[in-house]
Amino acid sequence: MTLNDLLNEKIYVQIQYIDTDKSTILHENKFNGRVLKVDPQGGITIQPEEDNSTVTVIPPSTEACWRDENNMLHVNWLVYRLQEVRTEGEHEWWDWQPKRL
Repeated sequence: MTLNDLLNEKIYVQIQYIDTDKSTILHENKFNGRVLKVDPQGGITIQPEEDNSTVTVIPPSTEACWRDENNMLHVNWLVYRLQEVRTEGEHEWWDWQPKRL
């Protein structure tokens, strides 16, 4: 599967944000949407079905993408928080890893 194969596809997105202990889920984002744009540097832009006023951009990788038995496209990311403490105004670092099924 290539990035261009994703363009205009309906997709189910699951993103889990995990704390520095690598087990506590801080937040989970699940939604259906459509892939609007793919860019090798800028990422994959997805328009959620529930909210036409916003888009979600995920890393430009197909490693986290797969199709189920009904040919529905899925993307699953685990996003790990990399720092315990952050000073106000300082950038917070996260590590995006494809979730292997």
